[in-house]
Formats: sequence, C-alpha cells, structure tokens
Amino acid sequence: MKSRIQLILAAALLAAPIAALHAQQSAAALPPTGLPSGSAGPQAVQAMVDANLISRGDAMQLVVKSVEACESRGQRAAAFVTDADGHQRASLSADGMNPIGLRSAARKTATVMFFKQSTHALRDRLAADPAFAAEFGKDERYYFSPGGMPLYRGSKFVGVLAVGGGRTIDEECALEAIKAVTWVKTSPN
Repeated sequence: MKSRIQLILAAALLAAPIAALHAQQSAAALPPTGLPSGSAGPQAVQAMVDANLISRGDAMQLVVKSVEACESRGQRAAAFVTDADGHQRASLSADGMNPIGLRSAARKTATVMFFKQSTHALRDRLAADPAFAAEFGKDERYYFSPGGMPLYRGSKFVGVLAVGGGRTIDEECALEAIKAVTWVKTSPN
C-alpha cells in the first residue's frame, strides 16, 4: 500500500440508519423464541451473517481498493460495505480522514439500502422528478451525493459499497474497486 490505512469502528455511525430502515422488515422475519410472554430473555433469535450475500474477503477487497483509489487521486476517503441484511461487513478509512466523510458514507449506505440504486442515479432522479424531490429531497436520513453503489450478484441485491470523503471522486473510487471483484454488478440487469 502507498500509505497506511487504518481500520475504523464505524458500526455506531451505521447502526442507527440501517436499523431504522430495516426494523419493520426484520421484526416480521424473525422466528418466535418459544418463551412465554412476559418472561426475561431475548425476544428474537439473531440470524447469522450470510457469506453468500458478500464474503468477508470480497468486502475487505472493496473497501481497501476504494480507499486506495481515492488516495491515488490525492483524496482521503472512507469506505463501508454492508450486506443486504444490514450487517456491516467491512469499513476502512484513510489516515487523517475527515469525520464528515465517515458520516456521508453512512448516509449513502442508508440511501442505497432503501432505494437499491446508486446515489448518483438517485441524485439525477431528484433533479428530474419533482414528486420524488418533494418526498425525499429534504429527508435527513438520505444523502444523494455520488459514491453509494448497490452490489448485485446476478439479479440479487446483496449489499452496498459506500465511499465518502473523496469529494467529487467518491463514485470513481467505488467503481474502480468494483472492477476488482469479478461477480459484482451495480444493477440487477
């Protein structure tokens, strides 16, 4: 690597947006625990992280390649990979990363998780669709700056790669990293 890259603990940044978007879906999908009502104990069995969505190796390759791509262009960036179930699989940040980039990557993740489209395509939709802009344009949960990419395996949505902090090159960095993982597509087609 050309420069040191440090692992970051971004789970706290992602936990609230991802949990909020998936709370209703997850609650409906969890099996009953068999505990009598009013008894102490966990109310739901947690599902295991499914490597078929995106493996640890692929997630790490995507975040490392993204951060390196931004660094090669003279920018410091953060990159997060989250699977389709909302589990954060990997996160990396360049040394000296601005915390604003960390927050933007988290918000881009939440945006792509909800819409299953790139933040660039959604930004274009905001400009072209007044009804969409009225409904979502000022919603603080979403961030429509390019750099958030859906990850598809065939036609199945399997996760999100979000790059933040590289200013106008976030999407370029993400796309360069995606080329390194042969099965990844950014649309179901």
